Amino acid sequence: MVANPYLSYQKAHVETADRGTLLLLLYDAAIRFIKEAREEMEEENYAEAFSSIARVDRIVKELLASLDMEKGGEIAKNLFKLYEFVLWKLFEAERDRNISHLDEAMHVLDELRSAWKEALEKQKPNSVKVSVKKEDKETASVSIVG
Repeated sequence: MVANPYLSYQKAHVETADRGTLLLLLYDAAIRFIKEAREEMEEENYAEAFSSIARVDRIVKELLASLDMEKGGEIAKNLFKLYEFVLWKLFEAERDRNISHLDEAMHVLDELRSAWKEALEKQKPNSVKVSVKKEDKETASVSIVG
């Protein structure tokens, strides 16, 4: 059996990702599944929509479970409330078969994803400089500015 190269790459990406990147991947997946659920609801294919909503539900519950309420302080408390809101909107979307609830959930997740991405980018160094010296003389220099 030949392995799917895309799935192999994706698995390696997830297994080697740092915590921040993993959170972005979770947000990306949740947003993608909400979009799928939205499309399925528009076509009145509720079984598929509910399947996608269930996936989002599991992701958000994982995000909730990952919160460290002791160390996270006010930020963790606020994230808890936002995740609870998203879960409620997912429930309402299923109950009412209403896309607007999915839009609200997606908006919250998209805002959280954007904020997290911005925070991660601020942590990255803006430049990297590598120099190679030989006998007190600089022979090569590379500067990468982000």
